[in-house]
Amino acid sequence: MVEKSFLIQSAVNIAEEISASAIIIMSNDLPLEIDTHIPVMLASTSAMMAADHLLEASNVEEGKDSTGRLQAISETLYYKGTLGSERISDASVIAFIANMLAADHVVGIVSHGETTSIVVHDLKANPVVKELRACSERVNLNILKSVLMIAMDLGAYGREGKPVGTAFIIGDMEEVMKRSHQLVLNPFFGHPKEELNIRDPAKWETVKEFAQLDGIFVMDSHGYIHAAGRYLDVNAREVEMVKGLGGRHASAAAITRDTEAIAVTTSESDGIVRVYRDGIQIIEIDPRASKVSRYK
Repeated sequence: MVEKSFLIQSAVNIAEEISASAIIIMSNDLPLEIDTHIPVMLASTSAMMAADHLLEASNVEEGKDSTGRLQAISETLYYKGTLGSERISDASVIAFIANMLAADHVVGIVSHGETTSIVVHDLKANPVVKELRACSERVNLNILKSVLMIAMDLGAYGREGKPVGTAFIIGDMEEVMKRSHQLVLNPFFGHPKEELNIRDPAKWETVKEFAQLDGIFVMDSHGYIHAAGRYLDVNAREVEMVKGLGGRHASAAAITRDTEAIAVTTSESDGIVRVYRDGIQIIEIDPRASKVSRYK
């Protein structure tokens, strides 16, 4: 058996050779004594462990002949390799949104059971990152990242243990305000402009508190919040939606069809974060399955 420490050192060598932004480790049992100047991050393994359990239960069955068992093992190994690549891709998206990556290449180490793989991921080819960068033609990318950080935190943890659903409409503010009205008194009205900047992490707790209000947030393309608790007056009947999503998602999608705004929603039922542009869902992120923290 190949020593896992050898595989880790191989991953470190690759990361240093290509000047990677980070090494992302997805494992519960890898040694973490890693000597490198490359930032090292840890990613959640919960989603992968659940998928592994389902795969092994369905594929590796007693009673199969030798050919069948060999095929099942081959499919399992292929699936684990593909799953590892997908999970590193997902973790890279979270790290990108959190501004933890300075360049486009990430080296991942994925270990579960007796299988350990090394993944080199290029953010330029990541479909979520590509869509986020395309949105920067309309809104500042760092503003969108800040909104996504808040939305993902609400999706993963809710507020005081309770699930929270909300929506953020970013950009083309004047047109969005024309197509909406207040459901409740606007908690952001009359405050100094410097107190309304979504890019300031010190303001995020306030935003998450007001996310419990009915209605949506409206902010301009520079990241200043103009309103919360607002209702969108749009016709969402012809918007194509994922089945099971409610009126908040439909109206958020519709306002991006009728204006140049970008919409970010958090689902109260499952915590999924979605991004809409031109009336179409372009991004879906499960914040509970993809968590990344800095190790060193």
